[in-house]
This record gives sequence, structure tokens and C-alpha cells, in this order.
Amino acid sequence: MELIKAPIKLQTTDIQTCNDYDWCMNSSKIAPTWYQKTSDEFKKIMRLFRARITRLERGLVEISAKNRPDLEQQDGFVHAGALVTLADSAGGYAALTLLPSGSRVLSVEVKLNFLRPAVGTIIRGRASVKKMGRTIAVCEIEAMMKQDQKWVTCAWGSQTIYCIRTPP
Repeated sequence: MELIKAPIKLQTTDIQTCNDYDWCMNSSKIAPTWYQKTSDEFKKIMRLFRARITRLERGLVEISAKNRPDLEQQDGFVHAGALVTLADSAGGYAALTLLPSGSRVLSVEVKLNFLRPAVGTIIRGRASVKKMGRTIAVCEIEAMMKQDQKWVTCAWGSQTIYCIRTPP
């Protein structure tokens, strides 16, 4: 299992939100320095989803991907694995925003409760760090779908992350 490495430290000027999904999908303007440092690690699994970081703040990350037929299960809903993957990745990156440059993270546990079928045009994984300890971080995670111009939460849960800090 590969660990994700922390990029350079996030600056307050790097805190941005991308409300226009198409702009986000075609741009690395979301915290350009931070994005550049994470892009190699991020691209590995997210390439499968064609996903992008669409919101980046200290302790909060959103990752979005357009829904498409190959992400759906047999009944036409987004597959649970796709929802978990985006939420899990958002949690790891949310923790990284609070860690020193060069740090790494690894999911220890992910618990996601599915609240309703995932139907919509865009899938979003969102995570916010609730507690950052020396070696463990706890995040609140959720998976949402864009339906008729509004976001609907389809799954909600928690994540425990093992943090490997770089020595000072």
C-alpha cells in the first residue's frame, strides 16, 4: 500500500474554492503550488475517476468527478466504491493540509453510511479534519451528488488516518 506524501505547507493565499466544475477540471489554479506538489500522487487513483481537487482549505478538501456510466452499479446508481474512494482521498488530503511538508498519510479506517442512492451529474467527496493528533487524524467524510443544481449528501461517515510526520 502506497503512502501519500504531504506537499509544501499550505499558505493562506492558497485557500481557494472552485465553484465551476468545468473550470476546475481544466485547470490547476486551485492552490497552484500545493497542487503541483501533490499532482503525481493524486493522479494515480484519481486518473481513473477523472477527478480534481475542487476545494482546498486548511483541514478541508473536496474532490469532484463527473458521473459517467462506468462508475455506476447494476441499478444505475454511482457505485459505493466510487463514493468511498473520493471521500477517502479527500480525507487524506485534508489531513495533509495540516502536516509539515514531506509528511505522509495512510487510511487506518473508513466508515461510510449510505443515506440514499447516488444519482446526479457530479460526484463529490468531502472531508474535514475534526481532530489532528501527533500520529492519528480523525476526519468527517461525506459523498455528495449534484442533482438539479444542488448538492445532496448520499453518504456520511468518519475516517481515521495514520500520519507520518517528517522530522523537523
